[in-house]
Amino acid sequence: MEKVMRYGWKILWIIGLLILAIISIDLKQEIEEGTNYRIEGYLWYIFFIHFVWGIYLSLISIKQWKIQFNFPLFIGAFLPCLIVSLIIPISSITSGTVPFGPWFVKVHSTGLVEMAAGFTLILSIFHGTKEEKPY
Repeated sequence: MEKVMRYGWKILWIIGLLILAIISIDLKQEIEEGTNYRIEGYLWYIFFIHFVWGIYLSLISIKQWKIQFNFPLFIGAFLPCLIVSLIIPISSITSGTVPFGPWFVKVHSTGLVEMAAGFTLILSIFHGTKEEKPY
């Protein structure tokens, strides 16, 4: 029964992944139609949805749902990723210019920095490790 539950959770994760993909695409279309050519809302949506994608993708790598805070991962990976991922949405509200140039926009347009921020947030909270059970 325990083996069936292990596969069951993985299948539920895949179903949730598909549902999240559908929801994010629908929200993106509504945001694009509703912003009336205002880029700020769209940039914040991109940040938020990629951050949520990172959190969701990290859920499959958590083996034990026990809070074990990993401070070096939090400081060394999560905070820099969060700061870098917030530069463009914040600059769209304040000055409207990107402070680091076109290469930064290229890196930011991939969405990987936001996903890494969400991924490392969850891993830094739950440490991402587990003691293996002998079978």
